[in-house]
Amino acid sequence: MKRRIILIDAENFNGGPIATPAQARWCRRTLDNWIAPTDNDHVVVAVDESCITNAHAAWPHARILRGTGHNGADYRLLEVMDEDLPPRFDELVLVSGDRIYAEKISELAGQGLPTTVYAHKFALSKRLAFAATNVINTITQAVLAA
Repeated sequence: MKRRIILIDAENFNGGPIATPAQARWCRRTLDNWIAPTDNDHVVVAVDESCITNAHAAWPHARILRGTGHNGADYRLLEVMDEDLPPRFDELVLVSGDRIYAEKISELAGQGLPTTVYAHKFALSKRLAFAATNVINTITQAVLAA
């Protein structure tokens, strides 16, 4: 069975801090509908330290990473990308449009790990879109689903 690692930059997807448990649950429901994670997938969620409790309420079984300071959550997900992923997973899914991930996504794709980026069209870095194997524009999906 296919095994994916799903990396979620929750605040990027939410458009700001995950200020309430309700915001975290909205992010989780929306992403579950788009990505359809299975029990075989490994889900990692990174948020600012002020949002840890809210993220944990929505993703109680995920690996939750605490970021500190500017781009703190981004740096934590970049650390995960250095964990020798290609032999362990069949695909990397990144939920973020941030340019900071472009080089690492390109590197992993170059190692043969298919990479899929889910991002809001208005927040998707051109470099990240170019680096990924696949890009899913979540705004388009939201409009089509409405």
